[in-house]
Amino acid sequence: MTKSTVAGRERSVTVFCFERKPYKLKGETLIMNMKKTIFSGVVLGLSLAALAAFSTGCRSAVSPYEKNDAEGYNVSVKYDANGGIFTTHSTVIVDSYDANKYKSADGKTAEIALLAPDADERGRENSFLPTKSGCFLAGWYEERIETGKDEQGNPIYEYSGKWDFKKDRLEVDLDKKYSATEPAVTLYAAWVPVYEVEIYDLESKELLTEYNFDPLNDEEIEIPSWNVETGAMEMYKFPEKTGYTLKNVYYDAEGKDLIESDKVAHHGILDEEKGTAQNNIMKFYVEWTEGEWFHIYNADQFIKNAGASVNYVIYEDLDFEGKIWPTSFATGNFAGTIEGGGHKITNVSVEQTNNSKPYAGLFGQITEKAKISDVSFENVTFTIKSGTRVAGASYGLFAGLVSEGSVVENVSVKGGKIAVDSGCYFATDDYVIGLVCGMGAVPVEYSDISCEVTGDNPEKIEISQDGTRIELNFVTE
Repeated sequence: MTKSTVAGRERSVTVFCFERKPYKLKGETLIMNMKKTIFSGVVLGLSLAALAAFSTGCRSAVSPYEKNDAEGYNVSVKYDANGGIFTTHSTVIVDSYDANKYKSADGKTAEIALLAPDADERGRENSFLPTKSGCFLAGWYEERIETGKDEQGNPIYEYSGKWDFKKDRLEVDLDKKYSATEPAVTLYAAWVPVYEVEIYDLESKELLTEYNFDPLNDEEIEIPSWNVETGAMEMYKFPEKTGYTLKNVYYDAEGKDLIESDKVAHHGILDEEKGTAQNNIMKFYVEWTEGEWFHIYNADQFIKNAGASVNYVIYEDLDFEGKIWPTSFATGNFAGTIEGGGHKITNVSVEQTNNSKPYAGLFGQITEKAKISDVSFENVTFTIKSGTRVAGASYGLFAGLVSEGSVVENVSVKGGKIAVDSGCYFATDDYVIGLVCGMGAVPVEYSDISCEVTGDNPEKIEISQDGTRIELNFVTE
Protein backbone atom coordinates (compact mmCIF):
# COMPACT_ATOMS: atom_id res chain seq x y z
CA MET A 1 0.00 0.00 0.00
CA THR A 2 1.46 3.41 -0.95
CA LYS A 3 1.53 5.92 1.89
CA SER A 4 1.91 9.70 1.98
CA THR A 5 5.44 11.19 2.01
CA VAL A 6 5.96 14.38 4.06
CA ALA A 7 8.60 16.47 5.80
CA GLY A 8 9.76 15.89 9.37
CA ARG A 9 11.82 17.55 12.11
CA GLU A 10 13.41 16.62 15.42
CA ARG A 11 12.05 14.13 17.97
CA SER A 12 9.48 11.55 17.09
CA VAL A 13 6.51 11.45 19.42
CA THR A 14 2.78 10.91 19.11
CA VAL A 15 1.06 14.09 20.23
CA PHE A 16 -2.42 13.97 21.76
CA CYS A 17 -4.55 17.02 22.45
CA PHE A 18 -8.09 17.97 23.34
CA GLU A 19 -10.34 20.73 22.08
CA ARG A 20 -9.79 23.91 24.10
CA LYS A 21 -11.14 27.40 23.56
CA PRO A 22 -10.41 29.59 21.71
CA TYR A 23 -9.10 27.02 19.21
CA LYS A 24 -12.40 25.34 18.43
CA LEU A 25 -11.97 24.18 14.84
CA LYS A 26 -15.55 23.47 13.72
CA GLY A 27 -15.80 20.04 15.30
CA GLU A 28 -12.06 19.25 15.14
CA THR A 29 -10.19 18.08 18.19
CA LEU A 30 -6.49 18.88 17.82
CA ILE A 31 -4.38 16.40 19.73
CA MET A 32 -1.49 18.44 20.99
CA ASN A 33 1.56 18.39 23.22
CA MET A 34 0.83 15.48 25.51
CA LYS A 35 3.75 13.51 24.10
CA LYS A 36 4.02 9.79 24.35
CA THR A 37 6.32 7.35 22.62
CA ILE A 38 4.45 4.81 20.53
CA PHE A 39 6.21 1.69 21.76
CA SER A 40 7.34 2.51 25.30
CA GLY A 41 4.21 4.32 26.36
CA VAL A 42 6.32 6.77 28.44
CA VAL A 43 4.80 10.26 28.72
CA LEU A 44 7.41 12.81 27.60
CA GLY A 45 5.52 16.07 27.53
CA LEU A 46 2.80 18.04 29.23
CA SER A 47 0.36 16.52 31.69
CA LEU A 48 -3.36 17.03 31.17
CA ALA A 49 -3.32 19.75 33.83
CA ALA A 50 -0.42 21.55 32.13
CA LEU A 51 -2.16 21.21 28.77
CA ALA A 52 -5.29 22.79 30.18
CA ALA A 53 -3.25 25.63 31.65
CA PHE A 54 -1.54 26.21 28.34
CA SER A 55 -4.80 26.20 26.41
CA THR A 56 -6.37 28.69 28.80
CA GLY A 57 -3.35 30.98 29.09
CA CYS A 58 -2.55 31.33 25.38
CA ARG A 59 -5.86 32.31 23.90
CA SER A 60 -4.54 35.37 22.18
CA ALA A 61 -1.01 34.14 21.47
CA VAL A 62 0.00 30.96 19.66
CA SER A 63 -2.46 28.46 18.22
CA PRO A 64 -2.07 24.74 19.02
CA TYR A 65 -1.00 24.08 15.41
CA GLU A 66 1.68 26.81 15.63
CA LYS A 67 2.80 25.38 18.96
CA ASN A 68 3.21 21.94 17.37
CA ASP A 69 5.11 23.37 14.40
CA ALA A 70 7.46 25.23 16.74
CA GLU A 71 8.23 22.08 18.68
CA GLY A 72 8.64 19.87 15.63
CA TYR A 73 5.32 18.05 15.74
CA ASN A 74 4.38 19.08 12.23
CA VAL A 75 3.51 15.67 10.70
CA SER A 76 -0.21 15.36 11.34
CA VAL A 77 -2.70 12.57 10.76
CA LYS A 78 -6.39 13.41 10.66
CA TYR A 79 -9.12 10.94 11.59
CA ASP A 80 -12.45 11.92 10.08
CA ALA A 81 -15.45 10.28 11.81
CA ASN A 82 -17.22 10.66 8.45
CA GLY A 83 -20.77 11.09 9.73
CA GLY A 84 -20.02 9.53 13.10
CA ILE A 85 -18.83 11.13 16.32
CA PHE A 86 -15.99 10.52 18.76
CA THR A 87 -16.32 10.22 22.52
CA THR A 88 -14.96 13.78 22.67
CA HIS A 89 -18.18 14.91 20.93
CA SER A 90 -16.08 15.99 17.93
CA THR A 91 -16.15 14.75 14.37
CA VAL A 92 -12.38 14.99 13.72
CA ILE A 93 -9.26 14.29 15.76
CA VAL A 94 -5.64 14.93 14.78
CA ASP A 95 -2.44 13.18 15.86
CA SER A 96 0.82 15.14 15.37
CA TYR A 97 4.28 13.58 15.17
CA ASP A 98 7.91 14.62 15.00
CA ALA A 99 9.00 12.36 12.15
CA ASN A 100 12.73 12.50 13.05
CA LYS A 101 12.11 10.11 15.88
CA TYR A 102 11.23 7.48 13.25
CA LYS A 103 14.24 8.18 10.99
CA SER A 104 15.34 5.22 8.88
CA ALA A 105 18.95 4.06 8.44
CA ASP A 106 19.50 6.23 5.36
CA GLY A 107 18.49 9.34 7.28
CA LYS A 108 16.22 10.53 4.49
CA THR A 109 12.93 8.87 5.32
CA ALA A 110 10.89 7.84 8.34
CA GLU A 111 8.12 5.30 8.87
CA ILE A 112 5.54 6.14 11.50
CA ALA A 113 3.31 3.52 13.05
CA LEU A 114 -0.12 5.12 13.52
CA LEU A 115 -2.54 4.40 16.31
CA ALA A 116 -6.24 3.84 15.73
CA PRO A 117 -8.34 6.42 17.60
CA ASP A 118 -9.59 3.75 20.00
CA ALA A 119 -6.30 1.84 20.30
CA ASP A 120 -5.57 0.30 23.69
CA GLU A 121 -2.09 1.84 23.60
CA ARG A 122 -3.58 5.31 24.06
CA GLY A 123 -4.93 4.38 27.46
CA ARG A 124 -8.50 4.85 28.55
CA GLU A 125 -8.15 8.60 29.12
CA ASN A 126 -6.87 9.18 25.58
CA SER A 127 -9.05 6.72 23.69
CA PHE A 128 -11.41 8.13 21.07
CA LEU A 129 -14.11 5.62 20.27
CA PRO A 130 -16.07 6.62 17.16
CA THR A 131 -19.74 5.67 16.85
CA LYS A 132 -22.57 6.13 14.40
CA SER A 133 -26.16 5.14 15.07
CA GLY A 134 -27.26 2.07 13.15
CA CYS A 135 -23.76 1.36 11.81
CA PHE A 136 -20.58 -0.46 12.69
CA LEU A 137 -17.06 0.63 11.82
CA ALA A 138 -15.61 -1.41 8.94
CA GLY A 139 -12.21 0.30 9.21
CA TRP A 140 -10.20 3.43 8.39
CA TYR A 141 -9.50 4.28 4.74
CA GLU A 142 -7.30 6.76 2.88
CA GLU A 143 -9.73 7.48 0.07
CA ARG A 144 -13.49 7.86 -0.23
CA ILE A 145 -15.60 8.36 -3.34
CA GLU A 146 -19.26 9.39 -3.25
CA THR A 147 -21.31 6.92 -5.26
CA GLY A 148 -24.81 8.19 -4.59
CA LYS A 149 -27.35 9.26 -1.98
CA ASP A 150 -29.46 7.25 0.45
CA GLU A 151 -33.21 7.74 0.98
CA GLN A 152 -32.51 10.61 3.39
CA GLY A 153 -30.19 12.34 0.95
CA ASN A 154 -27.02 11.44 2.81
CA PRO A 155 -23.97 10.57 0.69
CA ILE A 156 -23.06 6.96 0.04
CA TYR A 157 -19.34 6.30 -0.18
CA GLU A 158 -17.05 3.66 -1.57
CA TYR A 159 -13.59 3.46 -0.03
CA SER A 160 -10.07 2.35 -0.88
CA GLY A 161 -6.74 2.05 0.88
CA LYS A 162 -7.82 0.41 4.14
CA TRP A 163 -5.23 1.12 6.81
CA ASP A 164 -3.79 -1.83 8.69
CA PHE A 165 -2.61 -0.37 11.99
CA LYS A 166 -0.51 -3.44 12.74
CA LYS A 167 1.40 -3.54 9.46
CA ASP A 168 1.13 -0.23 7.60
CA ARG A 169 3.47 2.71 8.20
CA LEU A 170 3.19 6.35 7.20
CA GLU A 171 6.21 7.00 4.94
CA VAL A 172 7.76 10.42 5.51
CA ASP A 173 10.36 12.23 3.35
CA LEU A 174 12.54 14.11 5.79
CA ASP A 175 13.79 16.53 3.10
CA LYS A 176 10.33 18.03 2.65
CA LYS A 177 8.63 20.59 4.83
CA TYR A 178 5.23 20.10 6.35
CA SER A 179 2.83 22.13 8.49
CA ALA A 180 0.79 20.73 11.37
CA THR A 181 -2.33 22.33 9.92
CA GLU A 182 -2.13 20.19 6.78
CA PRO A 183 -2.48 16.47 7.50
CA ALA A 184 -0.03 14.11 5.85
CA VAL A 185 -2.90 11.70 5.48
CA THR A 186 -6.58 11.76 6.32
CA LEU A 187 -8.16 8.47 7.32
CA TYR A 188 -11.93 8.19 6.93
CA ALA A 189 -14.15 6.01 9.05
CA ALA A 190 -16.07 3.61 6.81
CA TRP A 191 -19.51 2.98 8.27
CA VAL A 192 -21.53 -0.05 7.25
CA PRO A 193 -25.19 -0.53 8.23
CA VAL A 194 -25.38 -2.95 11.11
CA TYR A 195 -26.08 -6.51 10.09
CA GLU A 196 -29.55 -7.55 11.13
CA VAL A 197 -31.19 -10.87 11.91
CA GLU A 198 -34.95 -11.12 11.37
CA ILE A 199 -36.93 -14.12 12.60
CA TYR A 200 -40.36 -14.90 11.13
CA ASP A 201 -43.10 -17.41 11.89
CA LEU A 202 -43.09 -19.96 9.05
CA GLU A 203 -46.87 -20.36 9.02
CA SER A 204 -48.08 -16.78 9.49
CA LYS A 205 -44.97 -15.04 8.04
CA GLU A 206 -45.21 -12.65 11.00
CA LEU A 207 -41.98 -10.96 12.12
CA LEU A 208 -41.37 -12.31 15.62
CA THR A 209 -38.15 -10.54 16.56
CA GLU A 210 -35.09 -8.84 15.13
CA TYR A 211 -31.68 -7.93 16.45
CA ASN A 212 -28.37 -6.45 15.31
CA PHE A 213 -25.40 -8.65 14.46
CA ASP A 214 -21.81 -7.40 14.47
CA PRO A 215 -19.85 -9.49 11.95
CA LEU A 216 -16.54 -8.24 13.37
CA ASN A 217 -17.27 -9.53 16.89
CA ASP A 218 -20.08 -12.08 16.53
CA GLU A 219 -18.54 -14.92 14.57
CA GLU A 220 -21.71 -16.97 13.95
CA ILE A 221 -25.44 -17.03 14.63
CA GLU A 222 -26.45 -19.72 17.11
CA ILE A 223 -29.42 -21.79 15.98
CA PRO A 224 -31.71 -23.22 18.72
CA SER A 225 -30.73 -26.72 19.77
CA TRP A 226 -31.43 -29.19 22.55
CA ASN A 227 -29.41 -28.67 25.72
CA VAL A 228 -28.30 -32.11 26.93
CA GLU A 229 -27.70 -30.71 30.43
CA THR A 230 -31.25 -29.41 31.00
CA GLY A 231 -33.24 -31.34 28.41
CA ALA A 232 -34.82 -28.08 27.22
CA MET A 233 -34.53 -26.29 23.90
CA GLU A 234 -31.79 -23.62 24.06
CA MET A 235 -33.27 -20.68 22.18
CA TYR A 236 -30.33 -18.22 22.28
CA LYS A 237 -31.64 -15.04 20.58
CA PHE A 238 -34.60 -16.77 18.93
CA PRO A 239 -38.05 -16.02 20.43
CA GLU A 240 -40.18 -18.43 22.42
CA LYS A 241 -43.87 -19.05 21.76
CA THR A 242 -46.24 -19.79 24.62
CA GLY A 243 -47.68 -23.29 24.43
CA TYR A 244 -45.28 -24.39 21.67
CA THR A 245 -41.76 -25.73 21.22
CA LEU A 246 -39.56 -24.86 18.29
CA LYS A 247 -39.37 -27.68 15.78
CA ASN A 248 -37.29 -26.46 12.84
CA VAL A 249 -35.54 -23.35 11.50
CA TYR A 250 -35.42 -22.61 7.77
CA TYR A 251 -33.62 -20.13 5.55
CA ASP A 252 -36.64 -19.73 3.27
CA ALA A 253 -40.29 -18.75 3.71
CA GLU A 254 -41.45 -21.95 1.97
CA GLY A 255 -39.88 -24.20 4.63
CA LYS A 256 -37.73 -26.14 2.17
CA ASP A 257 -34.19 -25.06 3.09
CA LEU A 258 -33.85 -26.64 6.55
CA ILE A 259 -30.98 -25.56 8.81
CA GLU A 260 -29.41 -28.63 10.38
CA SER A 261 -26.29 -27.13 12.00
CA ASP A 262 -26.01 -25.49 15.42
CA LYS A 263 -24.33 -22.35 14.09
CA VAL A 264 -24.44 -20.51 10.77
CA ALA A 265 -22.56 -17.56 9.32
CA HIS A 266 -24.43 -14.37 8.50
CA HIS A 267 -25.06 -14.09 4.76
CA GLY A 268 -23.92 -10.49 4.74
CA ILE A 269 -20.84 -9.81 2.64
CA LEU A 270 -18.37 -7.24 3.95
CA ASP A 271 -16.10 -5.95 1.18
CA GLU A 272 -13.16 -4.74 3.23
CA GLU A 273 -11.36 -3.40 0.16
CA LYS A 274 -14.22 -1.00 -0.58
CA GLY A 275 -15.62 -0.59 2.94
CA THR A 276 -19.10 -1.63 1.83
CA ALA A 277 -21.51 -4.44 2.63
CA GLN A 278 -24.28 -6.38 0.91
CA ASN A 279 -27.07 -8.63 2.21
CA ASN A 280 -26.85 -7.09 5.67
CA ILE A 281 -30.34 -8.42 6.59
CA MET A 282 -30.58 -12.19 7.15
CA LYS A 283 -33.98 -13.84 7.60
CA PHE A 284 -34.96 -17.06 9.37
CA TYR A 285 -38.31 -18.85 9.45
CA VAL A 286 -39.28 -20.94 12.47
CA GLU A 287 -41.68 -23.87 12.65
CA TRP A 288 -43.36 -24.89 15.90
CA THR A 289 -44.78 -28.04 17.41
CA GLU A 290 -47.64 -27.77 19.86
CA GLY A 291 -46.89 -28.23 23.54
CA GLU A 292 -43.85 -28.00 25.77
CA TRP A 293 -41.25 -30.61 24.81
CA PHE A 294 -38.08 -31.88 26.47
CA HIS A 295 -35.36 -34.28 25.41
CA ILE A 296 -34.56 -36.48 28.40
CA TYR A 297 -31.20 -38.14 29.07
CA ASN A 298 -31.44 -38.87 32.83
CA ALA A 299 -33.91 -39.15 35.70
CA ASP A 300 -33.04 -35.73 37.15
CA GLN A 301 -34.07 -34.02 33.91
CA PHE A 302 -37.33 -35.96 33.92
CA ILE A 303 -38.06 -34.87 37.49
CA LYS A 304 -37.05 -31.24 36.96
CA ASN A 305 -39.23 -30.85 33.87
CA ALA A 306 -42.21 -32.84 35.15
CA GLY A 307 -45.63 -31.48 34.29
CA ALA A 308 -49.13 -32.79 33.66
CA SER A 309 -49.19 -31.54 30.05
CA VAL A 310 -45.49 -31.76 29.19
CA ASN A 311 -44.08 -33.87 26.36
CA TYR A 312 -40.91 -35.95 26.55
CA VAL A 313 -38.61 -37.74 24.15
CA ILE A 314 -36.42 -40.19 26.10
CA TYR A 315 -32.90 -40.85 24.81
CA GLU A 316 -31.43 -42.99 27.60
CA ASP A 317 -32.59 -45.51 30.23
CA LEU A 318 -33.74 -43.67 33.36
CA ASP A 319 -32.82 -45.03 36.82
CA PHE A 320 -34.91 -43.59 39.68
CA GLU A 321 -33.04 -45.34 42.49
CA GLY A 322 -33.07 -42.95 45.49
CA LYS A 323 -35.14 -40.37 43.63
CA ILE A 324 -38.74 -39.23 44.02
CA TRP A 325 -41.21 -39.95 41.25
CA PRO A 326 -43.04 -36.67 40.41
CA THR A 327 -46.36 -36.34 42.22
CA SER A 328 -47.74 -34.51 39.15
CA PHE A 329 -47.60 -37.94 37.49
CA ALA A 330 -48.45 -40.19 40.46
CA THR A 331 -51.72 -38.49 41.39
CA GLY A 332 -52.26 -35.99 38.57
CA ASN A 333 -54.07 -35.98 35.25
CA PHE A 334 -51.41 -36.68 32.62
CA ALA A 335 -52.23 -35.14 29.24
CA GLY A 336 -48.76 -35.06 27.70
CA THR A 337 -46.63 -37.37 25.59
CA ILE A 338 -43.85 -39.80 26.43
CA GLU A 339 -41.91 -41.12 23.46
CA GLY A 340 -39.80 -43.78 25.12
CA GLY A 341 -37.64 -44.76 22.19
CA GLY A 342 -37.50 -48.34 23.51
CA HIS A 343 -35.82 -47.29 26.76
CA LYS A 344 -36.44 -48.46 30.35
CA ILE A 345 -37.57 -46.50 33.41
CA THR A 346 -36.42 -48.47 36.45
CA ASN A 347 -36.44 -48.55 40.28
CA VAL A 348 -39.42 -46.27 40.74
CA SER A 349 -41.12 -45.84 44.13
CA VAL A 350 -44.59 -44.26 44.29
CA GLU A 351 -46.55 -43.55 47.50
CA GLN A 352 -50.23 -42.68 47.89
CA THR A 353 -50.96 -40.54 50.93
CA ASN A 354 -53.23 -37.83 49.52
CA ASN A 355 -56.86 -38.71 50.22
CA SER A 356 -58.08 -35.86 48.00
CA LYS A 357 -56.60 -37.60 44.95
CA PRO A 358 -58.79 -40.58 44.02
CA TYR A 359 -56.48 -41.92 41.29
CA ALA A 360 -52.90 -43.03 41.83
CA GLY A 361 -50.11 -45.16 40.37
CA LEU A 362 -47.18 -44.34 38.15
CA PHE A 363 -49.84 -42.09 36.63
CA GLY A 364 -52.97 -41.01 38.46
CA GLN A 365 -55.20 -40.50 35.45
CA ILE A 366 -54.09 -40.87 31.85
CA THR A 367 -56.40 -38.48 30.02
CA GLU A 368 -57.79 -38.78 26.51
CA LYS A 369 -55.08 -36.37 25.29
CA ALA A 370 -52.18 -38.46 26.56
CA LYS A 371 -49.84 -40.60 24.47
CA ILE A 372 -47.30 -43.01 25.96
CA SER A 373 -45.30 -45.24 23.66
CA ASP A 374 -42.25 -47.48 23.38
CA VAL A 375 -41.21 -47.58 27.04
CA SER A 376 -40.79 -50.24 29.71
CA PHE A 377 -41.29 -49.69 33.46
CA GLU A 378 -39.30 -52.13 35.61
CA ASN A 379 -38.99 -52.76 39.36
CA VAL A 380 -41.81 -50.40 40.35
CA THR A 381 -43.18 -50.26 43.91
CA PHE A 382 -46.53 -48.61 44.60
CA THR A 383 -47.29 -48.18 48.30
CA ILE A 384 -50.73 -47.35 49.72
CA LYS A 385 -49.58 -45.71 52.96
CA SER A 386 -51.12 -45.94 56.43
CA GLY A 387 -54.06 -43.58 56.88
CA THR A 388 -55.00 -43.62 53.19
CA ARG A 389 -58.73 -43.69 52.55
CA VAL A 390 -59.10 -46.41 49.95
CA ALA A 391 -62.87 -45.93 49.66
CA GLY A 392 -63.85 -44.24 46.39
CA ALA A 393 -60.35 -44.63 44.96
CA SER A 394 -58.94 -46.33 41.89
CA TYR A 395 -55.32 -47.49 42.00
CA GLY A 396 -53.02 -49.44 39.72
CA LEU A 397 -49.30 -49.97 39.34
CA PHE A 398 -49.33 -48.28 35.93
CA ALA A 399 -52.34 -45.95 36.33
CA GLY A 400 -55.41 -45.38 38.48
CA LEU A 401 -57.54 -44.53 35.44
CA VAL A 402 -56.90 -44.83 31.71
CA SER A 403 -59.35 -42.64 29.80
CA GLU A 404 -60.89 -43.68 26.52
CA GLY A 405 -59.15 -41.96 23.62
CA SER A 406 -55.69 -42.03 25.18
CA VAL A 407 -52.91 -43.75 23.24
CA VAL A 408 -50.78 -46.36 25.00
CA GLU A 409 -48.58 -48.33 22.60
CA ASN A 410 -45.77 -50.78 23.16
CA VAL A 411 -45.70 -50.18 26.93
CA SER A 412 -44.81 -52.84 29.51
CA VAL A 413 -44.57 -53.15 33.29
CA LYS A 414 -42.14 -55.79 34.50
CA GLY A 415 -41.26 -56.75 38.04
CA GLY A 416 -43.44 -54.62 40.31
CA LYS A 417 -45.18 -54.65 43.67
CA ILE A 418 -48.28 -53.09 45.21
CA ALA A 419 -47.76 -52.69 48.95
CA VAL A 420 -50.92 -52.06 51.07
CA ASP A 421 -50.20 -50.74 54.55
CA SER A 422 -52.33 -52.38 57.21
CA GLY A 423 -53.16 -48.94 58.59
CA CYS A 424 -55.07 -47.81 55.48
CA TYR A 425 -58.82 -47.23 55.67
CA PHE A 426 -61.44 -48.94 53.44
CA ALA A 427 -64.74 -49.10 55.30
CA THR A 428 -66.66 -49.77 52.07
CA ASP A 429 -65.98 -51.84 48.99
CA ASP A 430 -66.29 -48.77 46.74
CA TYR A 431 -62.76 -48.94 45.42
CA VAL A 432 -60.75 -50.51 42.60
CA ILE A 433 -57.19 -51.80 42.83
CA GLY A 434 -55.65 -53.32 39.72
CA LEU A 435 -52.26 -54.93 39.22
CA VAL A 436 -51.76 -52.73 36.17
CA CYS A 437 -54.70 -50.29 35.97
CA GLY A 438 -57.55 -49.48 38.31
CA MET A 439 -60.15 -48.42 35.77
CA GLY A 440 -60.03 -48.42 31.98
CA ALA A 441 -58.78 -50.90 29.44
CA VAL A 442 -55.17 -50.51 28.37
CA PRO A 443 -52.91 -52.76 26.26
CA VAL A 444 -49.99 -52.86 28.70
CA GLU A 445 -47.89 -55.99 28.88
CA TYR A 446 -47.04 -56.98 32.44
CA SER A 447 -45.17 -59.69 34.31
CA ASP A 448 -44.00 -60.51 37.86
CA ILE A 449 -46.34 -58.07 39.64
CA SER A 450 -47.34 -58.95 43.20
CA CYS A 451 -49.49 -57.44 45.94
CA GLU A 452 -48.71 -57.68 49.66
CA VAL A 453 -49.74 -56.20 53.01
CA THR A 454 -47.14 -54.25 55.01
CA GLY A 455 -47.16 -52.15 58.16
CA ASP A 456 -47.47 -52.89 61.86
CA ASN A 457 -50.33 -55.40 61.64
CA PRO A 458 -50.17 -57.16 58.27
CA GLU A 459 -52.29 -60.01 59.65
CA LYS A 460 -55.30 -57.68 59.86
CA ILE A 461 -55.82 -57.62 56.06
CA GLU A 462 -56.23 -60.49 53.67
CA ILE A 463 -55.59 -60.04 49.94
CA SER A 464 -57.47 -61.95 47.29
CA GLN A 465 -56.98 -61.64 43.53
CA ASP A 466 -59.41 -62.09 40.65
CA GLY A 467 -57.42 -61.82 37.43
CA THR A 468 -55.81 -58.43 37.64
CA ARG A 469 -58.19 -57.15 40.34
CA ILE A 470 -57.18 -56.97 44.00
CA GLU A 471 -59.64 -57.24 46.88
CA LEU A 472 -58.90 -56.35 50.51
CA ASN A 473 -60.66 -57.97 53.47
CA PHE A 474 -60.38 -57.20 57.16
CA VAL A 475 -59.65 -60.17 59.40
CA THR A 476 -61.88 -59.78 62.45
CA GLU A 477 -60.84 -62.82 64.46
